[in-house]
Amino acid sequence: MTAHIIVIASWYPGADDPGRGRFVADQAEALHSAERVRPLVVTFDPAPIGPELLKRPGDVALVDDNLHAALSSGRGDVLSPRALGSVVGVPVARLPIADGPDEVLGSGRQGDVRREALMRLAGHLGPPPGPTVVHAHTGYPDGYAAAGMAAALSVPLVITEHASYVTRQLRNPEQRRRYHEAAEAAARFIAVGEDLAEQLRAWIPSLAAKLEVVPNVVRLEQFAHVGEETRRDDELLFVGYRKERKGMPTLLHAFAELCRRRPSATLRLVGRSTTDEEEARWHQMADELGIGGAVSFEAPQDRAGVAAAMARASLFVHPSPRETFGVTTVEALASALPVVATRSGGVSSILADPRLGELVPVDDPAALADALLRALERRSTFEPDVLREAVRPYSAPVVAGRLADLYQSVLGGAPPPVARPAPRSAIGWEGEARAFEHVVVCGLDGDRAAAALGMLSRDLVARVVLLTNRASPALATSGVLQVIATGSLIERALRGAGLHGPRGGPVQRVTRTLLNPRAALRRRRALRSPEGLAGYRRAVTRDAISDALRRAGALRAGAPDVVCLAGEDHALVAPLVADGGLRPAPGGILWLADRWWSLNSVPEAPREPVR
Repeated sequence: MTAHIIVIASWYPGADDPGRGRFVADQAEALHSAERVRPLVVTFDPAPIGPELLKRPGDVALVDDNLHAALSSGRGDVLSPRALGSVVGVPVARLPIADGPDEVLGSGRQGDVRREALMRLAGHLGPPPGPTVVHAHTGYPDGYAAAGMAAALSVPLVITEHASYVTRQLRNPEQRRRYHEAAEAAARFIAVGEDLAEQLRAWIPSLAAKLEVVPNVVRLEQFAHVGEETRRDDELLFVGYRKERKGMPTLLHAFAELCRRRPSATLRLVGRSTTDEEEARWHQMADELGIGGAVSFEAPQDRAGVAAAMARASLFVHPSPRETFGVTTVEALASALPVVATRSGGVSSILADPRLGELVPVDDPAALADALLRALERRSTFEPDVLREAVRPYSAPVVAGRLADLYQSVLGGAPPPVARPAPRSAIGWEGEARAFEHVVVCGLDGDRAAAALGMLSRDLVARVVLLTNRASPALATSGVLQVIATGSLIERALRGAGLHGPRGGPVQRVTRTLLNPRAALRRRRALRSPEGLAGYRRAVTRDAISDALRRAGALRAGAPDVVCLAGEDHALVAPLVADGGLRPAPGGILWLADRWWSLNSVPEAPREPVR
């Protein structure tokens, strides 16, 4: 019996960050490779909502309205059959949601907007092709959101918790209430490590009966041992985000101490910081510690790049104070690379055998430096076969098999799903790759638009007609088909309609009437209409943008897709969507990148056998 799994995950690789949620994609790929399971992934494409929401409270609803309109059209490309960060055969949906801090959206709304989007999808998803389970990754927001979808489809819910900040969530009253609701709805609750499982049992005792520990999947075959002759003596490697909560200050101070005792040591930092300011801080710290010349700050790498880095390093170092699992630690061991790490929870369990490396206390640079020195001095004693054998329990076939057994157990005890007719605009479970001539991207913030377009291939950008308000110099070299400056366009249209600027006194009104009698007449008629002046203003704006798109050739093949980058963009295009002039996309820029990828990517090369 093949189980169909709907994977719900905010963390999932995309054009903006190929490494985000890589462990979820690995698990989906492992499940796809198992004949007993067929996964479908649903993730999210956030549309930022800023403080201006306080002035335009409808922006959050407009994001959901546009998603509803997209799904109601019955389009077949809601799911991409081949998405960035995934594999052929694992369809991926990227649903647009409003995104913003709690002070803007409201406490607990991160879960609510996801639930609303999933409920929209559930209402249009065709009947399950067989026994089905909804599997969410993290208890909040995704588990809470998925609970609504599972109930709507009358199928069981499984939740896997990965987050290292669960205790912080459970201290927030709104998030705790939603987390408990998700835990109550789940047929099984999974922790990726025993340390995390103990925390969950302590906070939610009722979980004990349904809680299991199943580790993340690690693609061990992609991290082969290629021989010790490729190693560079005394080279340390760190892979991950360069953040304070990942232990970056501890690592740099420990490495400075190591260099004083072993001047030949070098350190490669492969990854990125979350902001330019944060990155500058680490460079400055390295210079102040006198190790700037020995530290290499490198950009994120794809899996092949990370594997190559691990094949040449002498030691892998993991300084994070808190981890629920530790994927890079397992990848290092699979590469026959010893690991020195802090006792951070999940990593401690992986490195329980001293033959694999060393463990030191959290936030202790001196202890970390001592451990690094000891490991380098005994580097030749680490046995590659012992290192690689230790991580076999995390291999794709082993973990996928455990999950398949869990799904079958859940389905065996679940009541049969409630039969329901297929929706009139039913979305299939496989996904389609549909060609297109043009696409409209609405990004009123020019800098945001330039950054988003920079994630796309040049061939795709050449098909984009961009609606923007605040031009960015980067747009001039982006290769975009045409840029429509909505600010000046709308201003001219409103001036022509007699709607620009304050109404003024009698003299100003008479002057405007003499200069533009038709606009004055239209304005008087608008004031008498049920929609009033605001409705007239919207109509003028709509017509101006529609005319500009027609001149750009974007409307030759009918209503084109419109991809919105932020909440304000959804608000601008809403009148054109309502009139049928534009067709809302069922996602944002990440969905667009997937759609192009599914049309133009080449088949994957055969994978090498496990060595």
